[in-house]
Amino acid sequence: MSAQTDLVTRFLKAWEPAYGFRKAMPEFLTADVEYENVGMTNTRGLDDAVKTIEGFVQGMGFASMIFQMRSCVANGNIVMTERVDDLYDAQGRRLASLPVMGVFELRDGKIAAWRDYFDSAALAPKP
Repeated sequence: MSAQTDLVTRFLKAWEPAYGFRKAMPEFLTADVEYENVGMTNTRGLDDAVKTIEGFVQGMGFASMIFQMRSCVANGNIVMTERVDDLYDAQGRRLASLPVMGVFELRDGKIAAWRDYFDSAALAPKP
């Protein structure tokens, strides 16, 4: 594992309930981070990225995520992940599983840009 893939893997692992995204984001993201859920949101700056995630948490009712990494590769300061993002509520029930392709751009040992691509239909309420 390269230093670049290790950084992204540690960031995603930190989202698990024992640590949580509220601590992970300031630790791993630059102050001017560009965060985008392609087709849904596009933010600039750590505060906006945190607010966006908080909005997802409130809107969807998830409390934590566990990322199942399928592939993680680096080319210089670009890291690409293929993963499944499992969203859980506060009681530990899985709310959704999203196949996701992510692109992370690194700068000075932190994530400076983060783009996720996924089919938002997986988030639609089930009949």
